[in-house]
Amino acid sequence: MDTHAPDTAAAEPRSRRALFASLIAAGTAAAVPALAGRASAADDAATTTTAPPHRASADTAIVNSLIAREASMVSTYVAAVAAVSGDDKAALLTIHGHHVAYVESLSAFLGTEAATTSGTPLALTTTGGYSAIAAQLAAHEKATEQAHIDGLSRIQGLDAAGLVASIITVVARHRAALLVSSGADASAL
Repeated sequence: MDTHAPDTAAAEPRSRRALFASLIAAGTAAAVPALAGRASAADDAATTTTAPPHRASADTAIVNSLIAREASMVSTYVAAVAAVSGDDKAALLTIHGHHVAYVESLSAFLGTEAATTSGTPLALTTTGGYSAIAAQLAAHEKATEQAHIDGLSRIQGLDAAGLVASIITVVARHRAALLVSSGADASAL
């Protein structure tokens, strides 16, 4: 039996990479609706047996507010990515890509009724290294998760509800991964 304790400093980057690698698979699920929407919209002449999404008109404002929140997350991650390097940069780029996909998915769902927004970055202090940045991003992910949960509670259409619910699960994973990789106490999850 090996009683040697592993060197946690040496294991940390590998664990961080593995943690964020699991996010890639989860984020892909949120991007599928946008890709499917673009594929059907790109070929207007083709006949299709796919029914258009059923949208309640009351959901438009809610989904647009979620697009604005996700666009702000995209802008915030641009600032965060610029402040780190190496594996940390790769990890944050992965999450950034997920938020880009959420903006695209929600926008594709609304089509021409989607709001155009560039997204104002949320408050982020980029000093103090990765752990400090990741802890702040985790707090933003928690607020984003809550915004989606609040939106979901008011959404009337099933298609919009399914899309928003799929985003909530991945945003929750983002928050957990950021908290763990920042070294935060596990009780913060």
